[in-house]
Amino acid sequence: MTATHRALVRRAPDHTGRTLVDVAQVPTPTLADGDLLVAPVVAGICGTDWQILRGERPDPSRILGHEGVARVVAGDGTLQVGGLVTVNPTHPTDPGFLLGHNVPGMWSERTVVPAAAVNAGLVLPVPEPLADPTLVGSLAEPLASTMYGLEIARSIARPRSLVVWGDGIVGRLAAMLWTRELPGLRVLRVSRTDASDPVLPARLRDLPGPVAAVLATPRSGTADALTLIDRHVDTELLVDVHGGIRAGLLPLRSGAVDAAVIRAANCSGMPHIPVHVSLPRPNCAPLHLYGHRGVADRHLLAAVDLLVGAPSEFAPVLTHVVDLDGAADLINAVLERGTRTHGERRVLKSAIIVDGISP
Repeated sequence: MTATHRALVRRAPDHTGRTLVDVAQVPTPTLADGDLLVAPVVAGICGTDWQILRGERPDPSRILGHEGVARVVAGDGTLQVGGLVTVNPTHPTDPGFLLGHNVPGMWSERTVVPAAAVNAGLVLPVPEPLADPTLVGSLAEPLASTMYGLEIARSIARPRSLVVWGDGIVGRLAAMLWTRELPGLRVLRVSRTDASDPVLPARLRDLPGPVAAVLATPRSGTADALTLIDRHVDTELLVDVHGGIRAGLLPLRSGAVDAAVIRAANCSGMPHIPVHVSLPRPNCAPLHLYGHRGVADRHLLAAVDLLVGAPSEFAPVLTHVVDLDGAADLINAVLERGTRTHGERRVLKSAIIVDGISP
């Protein structure tokens, strides 16, 4: 009989474009030469997963999940069977592999990592034992992405102030990491409701420079955040277009700029010297614009080390820990209600306990 396993599977889109999920038995794939079969132990639910589920992104995979830790089940022998690993979800040169976006992800009791991703070194052993695999499995990848942004900023200037635009998981992790690494940094956090506050422009103008800004916004909100910050910060300004942005020219003080093109220049830690564009602005200091996509292996391993070494610093953002059935209940309830609460608590970061293989 054909082997099967359980997974969270997206339904067909409803009339609003959203895709609810079900726990279903699915066939366990047969491995091709060089492929790796892993058993996810813990997987995270990411902000981009919510965008996909709400129909705001066209990613086709029916099984999502690009964050997590897993046990090696079978492969070509280069990685120890039973060993704990994490998978870097973004291939630096092959857009055909984006785990949980265009290939089946880690919301599943078994996941295949294609040979091309294995050969690119995207499967990384995780040190054992892990005191809290839920923390590492759900937070390592988003924490690594904030490390990438900080690395690029440090190659440009040493900021005295930080604007974190977005109060989701990436925004909160960015604030935690930047203040940890840059003592004395002044931080202004901007939520979705704060963006329309009439005193926000004055608060931005009051920040000592250089000012860095991390735009941890949904793709639909990034352009407005960027243009507002550019308009009201006159000092030297570094902007990380972290959450993605739609293509097209934006009317910035330096002139019309396609920030999506600039963001795409840095991918998975490449090039070695990060790319940013310095834009002169009339009657004020320049805007240094950059972004990034994916993370390098070094970012992911550094995030694992930090979560292992200082778990209490980051644990507060992990709000929900559920199994596969509980994940289906959480996801469907949030989508159907249209509010980011579950069990009377706001959903920031959720960890899914996927498989019975003990961590």
